[in-house]
Amino acid sequence: MCYNISGFQIYIRTADTSACVGCIGAVMIGYVSAEEKDMDKDIRDAEKEIFRGRRIMFGKLLKERRSRAGITQSAFAEMMSVTRNTVINWESDKSKPDYDLIPEICSALGIKYHELFGTEDEDSLSELERRVIANLRTLNPVSRRAVDKMIGVMSEEECRAKDEEMKNSYGIFLVRPGTVAAGAGNYVPDEAPAYTFLRKNTVNARADGIVRVRGDSMEPVYHSGDYIYYEDADSAYPGEDVIVDTDDGAVIKRLDYDRTLYSVNPDIPYPEKSGDNTLVIRGKVLGSVHSSDRAGKEDIGILKELFADEIREFMKEHGGNE
Repeated sequence: MCYNISGFQIYIRTADTSACVGCIGAVMIGYVSAEEKDMDKDIRDAEKEIFRGRRIMFGKLLKERRSRAGITQSAFAEMMSVTRNTVINWESDKSKPDYDLIPEICSALGIKYHELFGTEDEDSLSELERRVIANLRTLNPVSRRAVDKMIGVMSEEECRAKDEEMKNSYGIFLVRPGTVAAGAGNYVPDEAPAYTFLRKNTVNARADGIVRVRGDSMEPVYHSGDYIYYEDADSAYPGEDVIVDTDDGAVIKRLDYDRTLYSVNPDIPYPEKSGDNTLVIRGKVLGSVHSSDRAGKEDIGILKELFADEIREFMKEHGGNE
């Protein structure tokens, strides 16, 4: 606990500051440097930001703990040196107590800081983390600032390394508009392709894009709703799976030795087409997109920042909106 008196600062140290009311263990008086004043301001600003940034039901917690302790609003107001109306406003979340009062309120009602601020309990910290925090508390404000800067530099370096690893692990892939039918044919919409982020692997190393399958005629190899990787191509070898634009729409089929198309699922054969029907191979299928290939929702925002230049080039080449 500390008090400012005419440019000096009195530090009161006790074995248990939360239990010490009106008692002084050891007192140190010293001149407050500009660095120490800045550190104190940083700490206060950080506490305010935490308190303001979290949606805390402070009033509900305060009322619950006060009632459990059997303390009336009037008695609690007297303990905190405020009016009963002030306590009423706290408990109805119409106002919040001054930040300097938070330690006294928590001590009086047995509220832990992690409960109030919605953070992890200190007991959940590892032995190393507890030791680091304990050592940090023994340092003077100037040394604390130096440690904070050092940790900040190390954290930035690790963030850069993680960003680099993520960018090397993922790629931006074109998503072909519409679907390809594992059936008769699906209409190909006249719209710009989208993009997605996928983890790089040996299967998609040659991929020019992905497209969604609709229908059951290619089961059990591809299922309706699956996304598949494809490589742009205008020809293929017999036995390869291909994406073909037909007069009926886009389909995914297997190429036979007589250059005709057929379904893998024998229960849903591909109907014979007349000689007038146009068949144009658009790509060769490389394999399925697995769930492990996809980026997690929490990574999408980061990937958009890392691939900002690539996204701009994609939009410039293919059009459309991000």
